[in-house]
Amino acid sequence: MTVVAESKAAGHSLARTLAALLGAPLAAFAVGAGLVAFLPVSPEVAYLIGFHVMVPLWVALACALPLLRNGRVAWGVCLALSGPVAVALVLRRLG
Repeated sequence: MTVVAESKAAGHSLARTLAALLGAPLAAFAVGAGLVAFLPVSPEVAYLIGFHVMVPLWVALACALPLLRNGRVAWGVCLALSGPVAVALVLRRLG
């Protein structure tokens, strides 16, 4: 049995693994940065809240993304979390 066949037989997917390793920290950082930028509190408190939300979200995503159905769904979750926040941050910076 080849390496690819063994990997597919075990239910592993490179896309899901990459989503957990690359997409999870990027999505968590985007959510944390969005909280820092948009929370109506002092910058110090916003930073604390953003950081303390980012770390558990990163861990939760890193644990949950490999368990999803396929890589497309895993990357879709990352995009669904980080996409709107990234657009809002860019629009805030431009406007």
